[in-house]
Amino acid sequence: MRSSRAGALISVALAVASALATGGCSGSRQPVTSSREALGTVVTITCYGSDEAALRAAQDAAFDGMILLEAALDPYDASSTVAAFNAFPYAWHALPDAAETIIDRVRRLGVRAQFSPTLFGVTKLYDFGGRGSVPASATVEPAANAAMAAATGLDVQGSPGSLRARFASETATPPAGAPWAPGLDFGGAAKGLAIDHAMQVLRRAPGVTGAMISAGSSTMAWGRKSDGEPWRIGIEDPRRTGTVVAVIGAVSPDSLNVSTSGDYQQYFERGGIRYHHILDPATGLPARGTRSVTVYGDMTGLDADVLSTALFVMGPTAAKDWVQRHGLGLYGVDDRGRVFAVSAPRRAAVTFERTATPRR
Repeated sequence: MRSSRAGALISVALAVASALATGGCSGSRQPVTSSREALGTVVTITCYGSDEAALRAAQDAAFDGMILLEAALDPYDASSTVAAFNAFPYAWHALPDAAETIIDRVRRLGVRAQFSPTLFGVTKLYDFGGRGSVPASATVEPAANAAMAAATGLDVQGSPGSLRARFASETATPPAGAPWAPGLDFGGAAKGLAIDHAMQVLRRAPGVTGAMISAGSSTMAWGRKSDGEPWRIGIEDPRRTGTVVAVIGAVSPDSLNVSTSGDYQQYFERGGIRYHHILDPATGLPARGTRSVTVYGDMTGLDADVLSTALFVMGPTAAKDWVQRHGLGLYGVDDRGRVFAVSAPRRAAVTFERTATPRR
């Protein structure tokens, strides 16, 4: 079993390295950097400004917000509202506002066929977080069908702060003794939403003039560095982890988001076949045809997180068409090691540099 804690994005800004070397010294030209475990990875926040104490206070507040949102959406934490929902999803349960935000955004992006927050029962069959298990097709198919029925029958009522939800479709009910049941799992979107909230905290904090949040496979940058250098975010080779094959940059973005989904982030192998965590909602099987997809541009962290998964499931041709129609950038590697890419529009003010060829 392999789980990439570093994720698919590598922050390669020289200022970050400088901050680590100097211990985050104060001063108008030095960044302040701190890292913590959160969102299933190591999250690093780098801030620019003239007051080190103020920057560190802003980082603490940003981390606190991320951890609270993560806890509210964690289906594996028995104390979370999502876990309570999954215990018996056919009765009304309280639902956190963040869950409804994700559900609504997936619908508005038009990617419900490729991104489903109701795959909890299917994902559990594979045990990606444990020893890894290849479920029988006779089990996967009904589990995937139930998840699709649950998505159609998800009923959300109420207003922000008092939402409640249930699976209204009884067709999603598993037979007695089945090793699965449909449930909610926001793992493919919670990280992006948490980054959005954290960056809002940093942008509102006094004295913060620029910031980057790097959370494994997702990175957001805003504002300016004190030295005027661009933010630079590296994309990793899906078959040579730690090797940068392309770099995305921006000098003073209002919201630069970069997110990668890859078949090497959580996977196991059986009989020479790679079983990874990016499942096709239509089949419940790992999506094939792609090794990694990176989407980048001016969008929210939530959009980037959802889209990297959805575009991976779409496959190279459909993914390229989607980002072209929506004005975003794309860098992908197919299952034969070939690159497929779409440049971000000029108005996005994003630079792209290919530095190496992915391993085939």
